[in-house]
Amino acid sequence: MKLRISKLFILLISLSALQAEAFCQEKPAVWNLRSCINYALANNIQVKKMQLGVKSSEADYDQAKASLWPGLNAGISQSFSNKSSINGSGESASLSGGYSLQSDVTLFDGYKLRNTIRQQEMMVKSNQLSVAESENSIQLAVTSAYLQILYARESVIDAENTLKSSEAQLERAKILYDAGSIARSNLAQVQSQYGNDKYSLVVARNNLNQQILSLKQLLELDISQEIEIYFPEIGDDQVLKLIPSKEEVYNTALKNLPEVANSQLNVDIARKNAEIAKAGLYPSLSLSASAGTGNSTAYSDGFVTQLGNNFYQNAGLSLSIPIFNKKQARSAIAKAQIATETAQLGLAETEKNLLKEIETVYLDAVSAQSRFQAANEQKEYALTSYTLVEDQFNLGMKNTVDLITAKTTYLQAQQECLQAKYAAILNYKLLDFYQQKEIEL
Repeated sequence: MKLRISKLFILLISLSALQAEAFCQEKPAVWNLRSCINYALANNIQVKKMQLGVKSSEADYDQAKASLWPGLNAGISQSFSNKSSINGSGESASLSGGYSLQSDVTLFDGYKLRNTIRQQEMMVKSNQLSVAESENSIQLAVTSAYLQILYARESVIDAENTLKSSEAQLERAKILYDAGSIARSNLAQVQSQYGNDKYSLVVARNNLNQQILSLKQLLELDISQEIEIYFPEIGDDQVLKLIPSKEEVYNTALKNLPEVANSQLNVDIARKNAEIAKAGLYPSLSLSASAGTGNSTAYSDGFVTQLGNNFYQNAGLSLSIPIFNKKQARSAIAKAQIATETAQLGLAETEKNLLKEIETVYLDAVSAQSRFQAANEQKEYALTSYTLVEDQFNLGMKNTVDLITAKTTYLQAQQECLQAKYAAILNYKLLDFYQQKEIEL
């Protein structure tokens, strides 16, 4: 799952087309995670293209079913002829017409047509599962982008608070410098730190705007569309939720994820293709029938009389027995069997990759929770130390180096705590998905 996580992740429960159409009609005033996911599903271009692929496979399925029906064709022909008489008495011209109906139906073809119909039905289901996979990818990409926004916003808040603290420290340093308690170099260090904190706030705000832009692009919103993000309160209880067992998560995912079902369906499609290839070894039997009539102005009988006199009917059976076809049938069978084995390996690989993904997410979730607890504790200690040093600095008992060092240590602990917090939430939401739970905050 490492590769897929790095690409904004995959998976989640797909919504029906009716729901998608409903959300396609309006934009929410405030965008929470659920509304973002629903809107992305309704408007994502790639999903729409894959849905058209389903319709195309449905048309192929209907065509395959129709191949069992008898075919019927009508024919009408008109011809004009002009010739000289043998005795040289002149030329004679005539207009002739022919009218016919032809029908044919396959009675037996080694079950090729019926197996093709079944295969096309499987292809429809396979394309539907591919749509579900694409929807899952979109939904998890939106989830990742939304959490990145929440993380960026908290970083902005921290940067704002840090800058306020720096402003107060700078004012105090100026007072101490004017009183002769600190050297000019110490004041310069505090001013430099204030400049760094101001720059950090600008970077944090730019990052927040960039993350919002990334979400807008996932939602297929135009350049003029502004969005208001809902920022939920996320407490420690949500970060430190009880993590389910990976065995339970894996078994649930194995039964429900569309990529697993699609891999199994690919095996069935390959097997059905092998059965279609075997039809090349069997005789084929078809029935054909036709009826027709005609008329010509060269004869004196009336039009209706000629049609009745010239009316004919024909019916016949045609049997084709393969004797030697240059190993085309045998080669097709061999390739179909190889394709079946390849599909079985693909299924095994899908299941193996799924196990790796779940184990990775599970370990990442456990690790993130542990990191969060340790970072939270470290942040409290660092804050206490920083507060004490700041108080001593204000009294002229600590120099600027001690102050900046303590502040840097606190800010690093604060950032580590924030990173661990959202890593834990993201991985827990992935575990929710594998258990077929709806992702929401």
